[in-house]
Amino acid sequence: MEANRWKKTLAATAIAGLGVFGMSSFAHAQGSRLLATSGVTEVGGSTGGGIVPWAVISGYDTGDEIGGSASGTFVRVPNYSLSSLGASVGIHNRLEISVAHEVLNVNLGGLSNLSVLGNQAGGLGVVATPSPIINLGNQTISMDVLGLKARLFGDILYTPYPQVSVGIKYKKNNDFNSNFSGLGPIGIPKFLGAASDSGTDFYVAATKVFLNGVFHRVTLVNLTVRGTKANAMGLLGFGTNSNNGIAGALGTKSDNSYHAELEASAAVFLRPDVALGGEVRQQPDSMRYPTNAAATTIGSPGTMKDVFIAYFPNKSLSLTAAYADLGPLPFQASNKGVYLSLNATF
Repeated sequence: MEANRWKKTLAATAIAGLGVFGMSSFAHAQGSRLLATSGVTEVGGSTGGGIVPWAVISGYDTGDEIGGSASGTFVRVPNYSLSSLGASVGIHNRLEISVAHEVLNVNLGGLSNLSVLGNQAGGLGVVATPSPIINLGNQTISMDVLGLKARLFGDILYTPYPQVSVGIKYKKNNDFNSNFSGLGPIGIPKFLGAASDSGTDFYVAATKVFLNGVFHRVTLVNLTVRGTKANAMGLLGFGTNSNNGIAGALGTKSDNSYHAELEASAAVFLRPDVALGGEVRQQPDSMRYPTNAAATTIGSPGTMKDVFIAYFPNKSLSLTAAYADLGPLPFQASNKGVYLSLNATF
């Protein structure tokens, strides 16, 4: 019941938000800001790059206007796919409200039980003959995100110092207690030792555009500092509890504290409508399994990275393609593949 109420609330918020900036778009269809200063939408629904929130507020609108965006993102790596639907509303270039629904599909049909995983790169290693045998098959982990961002001061173009914003993200993992291969009410996040199904991130972001930047081209630089308990953005739950799943058996200690993580983005505009750049996003290491060095990556999400190209044919639409490294995910140490995102701005 709680999950259903949360989903209904999320859907209602998204519909209401889309209605607000959809009506406002009739009055300010293109907004007053320059092309591409809206950024795109990161997987968590906020305005930014593909995996990092920026200080930018959603839409192209300025002090007396309301705008927003909606996006769809798909990431494909071997045995995994991540899809995200997001929407955001920007109010007077000062406040942003965002929502997102993320789904991680795990295709592990070729790995029939944990004894097989012990022979994989980044596998459990120490687990030889589990009882009961766990048939992994195909699994799905979904998460809902509600975000709020406020611009404190500055402007990415018109002030000599960066635009600075603060934000929060409340995240709810919907599969923390789902039935994982017949083991009862325990999903993959809890099985790997996560402590909770929900958590709140806090972040501060600084973004600046230099009109005469690298090679005398327009250059964007962003730095974000995030306080978080999230494992793999929250798709593997939040914090760790040595009493949950296999964590204690592998030596994982309980850790429900916040970790300060750095995130950065940089992009150079090859043309006014084409940007080439990259991003890095650190993640907490609280799921590390210290009793087996070869197995640490199975629950240790590590650093996410991408190299992207973004095309802005007009103020209403942008398309981003990237080569992304999601870092270690459950049962697989290396996860590199293609990232595609379509973003509509109103």
